Amino acid sequence: MQRRRGRMLAQGLGLVAAFGVLIALPQTAAEGVRSGLTLCGQVILPSLFPFFVCSNLFVLLGFSARVSARFGGLAARLPPNAGSAFVIGMTGGYPAGAQAVGLLYERGELSRDEAEHALAVCNQAGPSFIFGFLGGAVFAHPGAGALLYGVQLAAAVLTCRLTAKPLTAAQRAHSAPQRQAQPDFAAAFSESVRRAGMSAIHVCMFVTVFSVLSGYLRLAAGAHLPADAAPLALGALELSAGCAALRACTLAPVWKLCIASFLLSFGGLSILAQSRAAAADAGLEGRQLPGCKMLQGAIAAALTLLLAPLAQVGRWCAPTLRASTMMETAGPVMLLISSVLLLYFRKKYHSILREGRV
Repeated sequence: MQRRRGRMLAQGLGLVAAFGVLIALPQTAAEGVRSGLTLCGQVILPSLFPFFVCSNLFVLLGFSARVSARFGGLAARLPPNAGSAFVIGMTGGYPAGAQAVGLLYERGELSRDEAEHALAVCNQAGPSFIFGFLGGAVFAHPGAGALLYGVQLAAAVLTCRLTAKPLTAAQRAHSAPQRQAQPDFAAAFSESVRRAGMSAIHVCMFVTVFSVLSGYLRLAAGAHLPADAAPLALGALELSAGCAALRACTLAPVWKLCIASFLLSFGGLSILAQSRAAAADAGLEGRQLPGCKMLQGAIAAALTLLLAPLAQVGRWCAPTLRASTMMETAGPVMLLISSVLLLYFRKKYHSILREGRV
């Protein structure tokens, strides 16, 4: 009881302090909101919303079971039905993987324990952000994007294998792909767009809130926070703010890449909140999420430190692609790839139904 009262008192004092800061410094909050909404409009919505629609269709139309059975257990020791969520997370970006896990849990394809573990390891930064923003705007070299994306994939697989529990015979039977009725495309498309819209709104609201918090952090610690420490401090709150701060960082390229790898795999408090919100609609709690993401971030930073000298990152000093070009093309390219995969698996799925092999 005393602990609960102390927690309530601390929360109350925190809210009073927040109101006081908002009243005393309204311009900082307004600037943070504008910055967050600009980021959503220029980067997040163009790259994430189309992929949300495609990933929802991928699950609702039943293609996920085929991909999961071939990938999940073999590559990452995931439950068989969670393999598709891992693929969606690696290609769709935060929080597409978390959304896919929640949908699989709602459909009964994952048990609660399986879904909680998959939620912690199937949610990653997408190639649009890595190649477009980090590879283009921050490091100005496509090799940086390739290295960061490859390291994140390796760290995600290692985290899956390190944190997975051996499946019992009953769990394997539960996770085996089940034959389902042929879905209605029109109904699945409408539901996919609705879910994608709700997820996009959630993401933008979290980005905006943490953009405001980042603004107050800069104001409070601006004079005392070294430029080399800003990426970690800001990235702990919001991923894109921490990565953007790397441009003003004076550290050697190898250390900047290590910081970027850690931030990409950990995600920051904003990403953790987005992921938990995406899964909360399905009734998941995300208990394993912070610990697994911290572990993945540490593995990613260590792998980058080992691989960066082999990639000769010190030579990455001259930009070869314009950042704006990469940002403009990354989203459409990912949408095109997703559409091609969706059409392929739809054809494959109907072929399997005709042959009775589901």
